[in-house]
Amino acid sequence: MTNDLAVESFRPLLDTEALEELRDRLKHRRLPPADSEGWERGVPVRWLAQLLADWQTFDVARFQARLDELTHLRAHVDGRAVHLVHAPGRGPDPLPLLLTHGWPGSFCEYLPLLPLLTDPAAHGGDPADAFTVVVPSLPGFGFSAPPPPGGLTAEAVAASWHRIMADALGYPRYAAHGSDLGAGVTARLARAHPDAVLGIHLATPGLPTPPPPWTPAEQAYVAEAEAWTAEEGGYAHEQATKPTTLGAALHDSPVALAAWIGEKVEAWSSTTGDGETAFDRDLLLGTLTLYWATGTAASSLQPYWAARHTPGSALPAGSPPSVPTAVSIFGGERVPFPKPPKELAERHFTVTGWAGHDRGGHFPAVAEPQLLAEILRDTFRPLRRRADITT
Repeated sequence: MTNDLAVESFRPLLDTEALEELRDRLKHRRLPPADSEGWERGVPVRWLAQLLADWQTFDVARFQARLDELTHLRAHVDGRAVHLVHAPGRGPDPLPLLLTHGWPGSFCEYLPLLPLLTDPAAHGGDPADAFTVVVPSLPGFGFSAPPPPGGLTAEAVAASWHRIMADALGYPRYAAHGSDLGAGVTARLARAHPDAVLGIHLATPGLPTPPPPWTPAEQAYVAEAEAWTAEEGGYAHEQATKPTTLGAALHDSPVALAAWIGEKVEAWSSTTGDGETAFDRDLLLGTLTLYWATGTAASSLQPYWAARHTPGSALPAGSPPSVPTAVSIFGGERVPFPKPPKELAERHFTVTGWAGHDRGGHFPAVAEPQLLAEILRDTFRPLRRRADITT
């Protein structure tokens, strides 16, 4: 590990040349013939055409202005530059909280959550529940520098995250939340730094299957996960085995990028009361724009390669760390994810909270920010007394 560690102010700018090229590519897009209105074989062409039309008229200047409202920092850690959003809390003693996103997301998916966490009093909450929130972009995502060839494991990312929180930002004790890839990073944080991490919250984590024997609930989950992987896991297999091939298409073609990401957002999102996708359309367009303007579609696939090809990358079962761990199982996705049973989570964590929700899907910070904010407040409220926080 290198000793370099520095943090500086940073204004993330969407590359104007890349945006001009995007406009030209969208204008001259080429779509395949439509063969189905359903989703069973992938993204319907008519749906994709509408997404691309919306992307053509997306207000990039407004998106840039939204980014400019935030406080951005760039941390130089372990030889890499990491982008992060830093949002100070408004309350008597804000608790530092680290939020880690997954794929195909970005730091932007936490933007609806930020005001609810940093200023609860302004949103019907108790100011004593305020958090100072840190939202990094994973290596190779958005404004963070790319990882080394072959990507980084969750364990390696967690090591950098701890250096940023404890050493660069001066938060020796902090809480953490993660979903998707972010849940893996958060789990590794708890295992590697139990003295610093007060507690963690995981949103519908994917848990590795330990060797048998299994409980009946675990056996049912294994069967469900195998069936889901056979039907829905092609994206992960491709990203874990041939990310460079796929990355070439996503990097070059906005049609490919919109189809690949748009289909997953649509499938994994919960729906609103009127049946619409709960993932805000402008947020999806902003996410696509971020991937395109930063040229990070290809590098965002690397965590899948690293996880598959690094021995010991899977979270070990047995001897769970003492860090209090709350798990929320969110549901309501159009294509439901397998939901792990509590006893499987208890092999990996000291589970102090477990709850299921029929909404929220794979992106609860986007679909149900108020619900997730309340969960995080409730989860970490009892742990605040244990914190020795330096702000």
